[in-house]
Amino acid sequence: MIKALLIVTALSGGGQYTTEMPSMGECLKARDTITAQDASIKTLCVPRVDKTVEVQKMFDIFLNIIDQLKEYEELDRIDGEEDCFSRCGEGFYRKQPMG
Repeated sequence: MIKALLIVTALSGGGQYTTEMPSMGECLKARDTITAQDASIKTLCVPRVDKTVEVQKMFDIFLNIIDQLKEYEELDRIDGEEDCFSRCGEGFYRKQPMG
């Protein structure tokens, strides 16, 4: 859900007030209520992205990169074992050290 930022500016007093709203619909309702009270007050609803969603997306990207690196390492390990079997013969390759 996209949150919204309600900006209220009163031209006569020169002040500005902002508040975070839970949704764009809630912001538009509050904006209509404010405008009905005083038509000279300017209001604006601005979409606002939740920071936790952005952080979660970046974390997911990071985890995907880690997973891909692990897959590449595993493929390299398997390729290395296959190369050793083809070059060295089955009797020369050991996973466990001798002795």
